[in-house]
Formats: sequence, C-alpha cells, structure tokens
Amino acid sequence: MKFAVAAKGAEVSKDTGSCDTYLIFEEKHGRIILRQIIENPGYKSESSGFLGKFKVEALLCGNMDERARQAFNKKEICVITGLSGNADEIADEFALRVKKQANMKSCLQPSPKVLVSCRGINGEDNVLAVAYCGNCSFAPPMVMVGIVPTRYSYQMIKESGCFVVNLVDKEYKETFDYMGSHSKRDGDKLSDMNVRLQDGKKVNAPILMDCPVNIECTVVDSIVTGSHEMFIGKVEYVHADAKLLDSEGNIDFSQIDFIR
Repeated sequence: MKFAVAAKGAEVSKDTGSCDTYLIFEEKHGRIILRQIIENPGYKSESSGFLGKFKVEALLCGNMDERARQAFNKKEICVITGLSGNADEIADEFALRVKKQANMKSCLQPSPKVLVSCRGINGEDNVLAVAYCGNCSFAPPMVMVGIVPTRYSYQMIKESGCFVVNLVDKEYKETFDYMGSHSKRDGDKLSDMNVRLQDGKKVNAPILMDCPVNIECTVVDSIVTGSHEMFIGKVEYVHADAKLLDSEGNIDFSQIDFIR
C-alpha cells in the first residue's frame, strides 16, 4: 500500500497546514520499497485531493481537525494522528503494522480444541470435535458450543438437552483428529480409537476419562447464528485431574499442554 507522512524537515509535522513536504512511501510485506519527497502545494491545492492523486491510502501526522479529517475520509484516505519524531523512523514502524483486510472466517484465534461428548435418548454415545466453544456467563457459569445441524451428534444434543465439553491435551491429539475427521454414521469411531468413557455425575452424557478437564452441561438455550447452532450450556459439574487442582479446587490450566 501507499501512505504519506506529513513532514517538517526530518520530523513528523504537527499538522498538514504546517508541513513543508509529504513523504510518500510504498510498503510491501512490511518493508518500504519506495520513498518520494513531494513539496506541500499549500493553498494551491487541497491536501486530500492532492494526496489522492498519488493513490495514497493513509496519512500520518501529529494532529488534524475534524473538518480536514472528513475531507480525507471522503477520499478514502485513513488518517493516523498522535505521531511525533523522525518521519522515516515513523514510516518504518508503520510499515510493519499496516492493516489489511483478512479472511473473516474463524478470525477469533486461538480457539480451544475441545471434544464434545453426548448421549442420545436411545443410549447411544458419541463424541465430536468442536471448533466454536467458549465461556458465555460467569454467574451462573455457562459455556457455549457451536454445532453444524448436519453433524451426527446435533440431534442427540437437541433431544437429550445435555452435553459434556472435554478439554484436550497433546497426548490425545490422535484421538481428537480422528473424532473430527470421522462420523459415527460410517462406523463406530469410539471403538476404533478405544475411547474410554465414564458416566457423568449430573447429566446423562459420558465424560472422556483421558481428557484432563470435563465440563458437564445442561442446555438452557440455543441460537442459530448461521452455519452453526450455538448451544448454551449451564455448567452442572466440572471434573479435573487431581494434579491440576489447588486446595480450593481451582484448575491450574498452565499445566495442560493444549493442542495448538
């Protein structure tokens, strides 16, 4: 992208009115590949229109009043203020932090790698890998999990009204990957990976014994957000490996080597 720095001498100018030159830079992959010095035309030309001719996308300066900022915005030039110091150094720093549009899908990262276990009303158990999961209430404690309606476990959770969130560490990665890439429609994937199950204490769903933390939940609400239905689960009971707990039952999550 191209951007400009309003400069007075070698320093960033306090505003565009007092600058004597515009330093125009072109950035690529965080490095400056082009530098031009353009004399400020002053009253002969409006700054926003003048810089627009150079296809500048951003202007860096010390300060700018609202009227001038709006003029630059109309030309689709982003204004960055509050800067001072050597103009070239400021340009180098800005080039490293240039913002560009990124893919919007799954953009909140890192996200926890969890396995959700459930039991159908017919007694069938299943486990699925879930990418969308997080805390959603402190009091009462609640979590949410996002499940695509076409998934085999979706109807099981809909009908049973409960599920278990199992946190996964690296020792369980092979099983995690298998649960995420195979459907129980096509075979008994739990037996294939020798998944060890234990009945939950509060809900009618199994916990995964080989996962360090297991969170039993009852469904209190759900919302279809688009591709997923988010199930809101009230936390009923939390199991954790004894070695992870302090005297008050707090989990030391730093001891868990989570899958990244």
